[in-house]
Amino acid sequence: MSTPAKEGPEVPGKKKGGLLSRMKTVLKRSDGSKRLSFSSKPSAATAGPSTTKPAEPTPAPIPEPETAQEDDIPSGVTKIMRSQIDADRARKLGERFAITVEPLSTGPDKQTYRIEKPIRMRIHRSCHRCNTTFGNNKICAQCEHTRCKQCPRYPAKKTEKKEKGPSTTSAPIVVGGIEPDTYYGLREQLILTKPNPKPNAQPLVRKKPMQRVRRTCHSCSSLFPPGIKTCATCQHIRCADCPRDPAKKKKYPDGYPGDAPSSNTSLPVKYNCHKCNKTFPPVPHPDSAEGIARRESAEPGPECVRCGHGLCGDCPRAPPGRVEPAPDPEVLRSVREKLAALSVGGSGA
Repeated sequence: MSTPAKEGPEVPGKKKGGLLSRMKTVLKRSDGSKRLSFSSKPSAATAGPSTTKPAEPTPAPIPEPETAQEDDIPSGVTKIMRSQIDADRARKLGERFAITVEPLSTGPDKQTYRIEKPIRMRIHRSCHRCNTTFGNNKICAQCEHTRCKQCPRYPAKKTEKKEKGPSTTSAPIVVGGIEPDTYYGLREQLILTKPNPKPNAQPLVRKKPMQRVRRTCHSCSSLFPPGIKTCATCQHIRCADCPRDPAKKKKYPDGYPGDAPSSNTSLPVKYNCHKCNKTFPPVPHPDSAEGIARRESAEPGPECVRCGHGLCGDCPRAPPGRVEPAPDPEVLRSVREKLAALSVGGSGA
């Protein structure tokens, strides 16, 4: 048996009558009764099995972006038009340079948000000698005075200290009944590093910034280069009178380590015992009036508290060094009272 041939599309290479077939097609479309009807059931005139195409899924509607509601705007944020911002900038430039500046429109005007932040006050320092404002450096440009604690500051520093409240540090997290060991700081510390630009070099480790120490010659006010104790301008050897920035007079009242003795004869001096190297109490300078009178009267010097040796001509002058502060008598008294309260009486019978 022969199956009927299926109706298919025409071969694109063959063409029917040109203009006449087009006119027939137009006339058929003009008549509404001759239009093809699209029904769900297949036509009876169709020969052979008919294949139905699966229904295409309808695309889901794209959700529209939600606009920010008034309640979603955090505090301190205000709405403002872009044109108003450009107008304010043009007005400020015109007031600064005394010209007329017209705002430039960079695009369509739209609404934007502006965050209000508190105004920060810059700190100004003025010289207490000539009342000149200091610049970026700590030396006055008019009288060459180095900025000190007497130079006023604007705004003034706040003297009120906030009371320390209860500690807000959270307790260590306990996982599985095991508490992390923080004894002697054994908790793992995070070290920040970055690669070294030099090839095959160790990575750079971030360290806490430290204040650089600067020494100034008291004779010519020149800075000493690092590691050099002789002034390049006046050939003065760095001594205890040369100021240090930052200063530490409480720890080093007699001068800083490595300095030459001070040339000021009004200050007392200290000597070391040449037998046990213990420092004697301070005595008047030998070139001062009190020191000359003491030397002429042949008054004996102080004795060493360690070996009992008296101060003599062989004892060298003590170099500048760190001086430990004297203990507070109130603290010593309280410690003695606590020890006396803890002491146990005589043995019982």
